[in-house]
Amino acid sequence: MKTQFFQQLAGLGFTGNFLLNINQDETGILTVSAILKKGNITATAGNNLPPMLFKGTAVELDEGFFEQFAQPVKQTAGIINNLEEYQKQLDKAKKNAKSTNDKTNKSATEKDDEAEEETQDLFTPQVDDAQAKAEKKRLYDDAMEKVKELAQNTKYAEALAQLPDPADYPEKAEAIEAKRQTLQAGKEAYDKLTASFND
Repeated sequence: MKTQFFQQLAGLGFTGNFLLNINQDETGILTVSAILKKGNITATAGNNLPPMLFKGTAVELDEGFFEQFAQPVKQTAGIINNLEEYQKQLDKAKKNAKSTNDKTNKSATEKDDEAEEETQDLFTPQVDDAQAKAEKKRLYDDAMEKVKELAQNTKYAEALAQLPDPADYPEKAEAIEAKRQTLQAGKEAYDKLTASFND
């Protein structure tokens, strides 16, 4: 017996793994559960994607399965591709934040070392503390502006990654924590909205 099941499946244009589960009850009704998985997305956000369910007799499924199946497959593949792109952008933001923090910490350490050397010499003027404070304030303001821009573009995870470390700015710790809570709430609301939209 020749079927075109796999040709039709390949014609849906997806990449990844399809997990199909077929259950037949005592009345002869078949329930087909299909889950599309791709790469590491399934280990995180992709696990929240519900399976696609189809019920009917064998004849009914033979006649209409792929017509009903095509649209959900395209939507699921689109969601997974968006999640992959989001994960890439998140990883990039984390890497940039770490790089910026490393540079800031290295610069601050070098300034501390220079200041210590200069204070040991009694004949050199003291380091201008106001200049260091101004630079620190500028870095904080730049980081918070970047966080604001990301939040306005609903990139909450990236905005959270860009938040300054409260340990670096103890006088701004409360403001940073308040901003973190606001961003976290926004992210959760956005994630719920996205999930309900995809249902």
